[in-house]
Amino acid sequence: MCFPEKNFKSAIGIDFIPARLTEGKEWYVSYYAIYPGTGKLRRKKHKLNRIQSITERRKMGRRLAFEINCKLSTGWNPFIEETAPKSFHKFFDVIETYMNVQKRDLEDFSYRSYSSMIKRLKRYLLEKGYEEEKMYVYQFGSELAAEIMLKLKQDAKISARTYNNYLFFFKAMFGWLKSFNYCSKNPFDAIKKIPKKQTAPKQRILLTKKMLSDLKIFLLTRNKRYLAMVMLCYYCFVRPNEITYLKLKDIDLERQIIYIRAEHAKNDNDSKRTIPDAMMPYLTCLNWNGSPDMYAFSWDTPNEFNPGIKHTDPIKIAKYWIKIRNHLKWPKEVQFYNLKHTGITNMLADGIAPNFVQGQADHHSLEMTATYAATRTPRAQEDIRTKVSAF
Repeated sequence: MCFPEKNFKSAIGIDFIPARLTEGKEWYVSYYAIYPGTGKLRRKKHKLNRIQSITERRKMGRRLAFEINCKLSTGWNPFIEETAPKSFHKFFDVIETYMNVQKRDLEDFSYRSYSSMIKRLKRYLLEKGYEEEKMYVYQFGSELAAEIMLKLKQDAKISARTYNNYLFFFKAMFGWLKSFNYCSKNPFDAIKKIPKKQTAPKQRILLTKKMLSDLKIFLLTRNKRYLAMVMLCYYCFVRPNEITYLKLKDIDLERQIIYIRAEHAKNDNDSKRTIPDAMMPYLTCLNWNGSPDMYAFSWDTPNEFNPGIKHTDPIKIAKYWIKIRNHLKWPKEVQFYNLKHTGITNMLADGIAPNFVQGQADHHSLEMTATYAATRTPRAQEDIRTKVSAF
C-alpha cells in the first residue's frame, strides 16, 4: 500500500491519511479523507500521466501532495467541498448559530418552545455517543434523522401533534442549514408527518363565569394592573407577547382603542383593538402617566407592571398566572392564553357579528390566525364597545 498505516488528525480533529506521490506505470497523488455518506475514510486520486516530462511530473506531484496536506491539516475535506463547503463545521455550534438568528424573529413563546426541542436533540445525540466538540454537520444524515423521529414516535408522552411540531422544526432548521451550505440535503425531507386525522383536536379550555368572577375579585384586591392585562387578553384578544410591548402611546382611552404595532404582532401587521365599555372602569382607575414611549406594563418593579422603561418578559406573565391558578385551585391546564379563547366564545354569544369578532381577534377565522380590519369600521367598534358583557 502507498500510504502510512497511522491516521492523522486535522486541526479540528478530523481523520485523514496524508497525500503522497506514487510513481510507476501510473503516476498519481492519492490521499484518504472522511466520506460524509459513511463516516469512513475513502481514497481520492489525482492522475499525473498527462504531464509528459518526468521531471515536471515529479515536481507537480510533490507540490500537489504538499498543498493537499496543508489543506487536510486545517480540516478541509474534498468530498464535503463537492457538496456543502461548511459541512465540517461543528454541529452543536451551528445549531447555536441558527437559534441566535431565529431569536430576532420569533416570539418569546416560540423561541422557548424551539429551545426545548434543541435541548432534547442535543441530549439524544450525547446519549448516542456523539461528543459536542467532535460532531460535525456532515455526520447528521437521513439515518440519524429517522432514528430521532422514531424515538419521538415511541415516546408515550409525545402526542401526534407534538411529533409533527418537532418534524416541522427540524425540517425548517435543516432547510436553513442547507441554504447556507452547511449541508447538501435536508435529512428530514423523506420523513412524513402524522396525518391530521390521527392527531387529537387542539383543546380549547374555556373559563366559566364563576372562574372569571373569582379571578376578577382576586386581582381587584391584589394586582389591578395584572387584571388590566387579563382583560386585554379576554376582551381585546391581545397576545401576552403583544401586551408586554404595549407602550403608553398605544393605549387611547379617549377613543377606546389599543394599537398593536406590526413589529411586535404575531401576524406582522399593524392592527387596532376596540376597548369595550365593560372594560373601561378597570383601565381609567390606573396610572397611565409617563413618557409616551414607556412600556405600559413594565418590569421596573417586578410583578407590579407599572409604566416604565424595562421590558417585561412574557414568561413573567405566565409565572404570575401560575400563582393565581394555584391560589384559586384551578387545574394546570388553564393557561393565561385561555382567556382569549373564552373571550372570543363569549363575544360571539353576546351577539357580536362573527366578522367583527374576527377583526378584533386579528384572525382569518375563529380557527386560524391572520389579519382582518373589520374592527376599524364604526359599526364594528360600536357593537364591541356597547354589546360585550362584563365578567
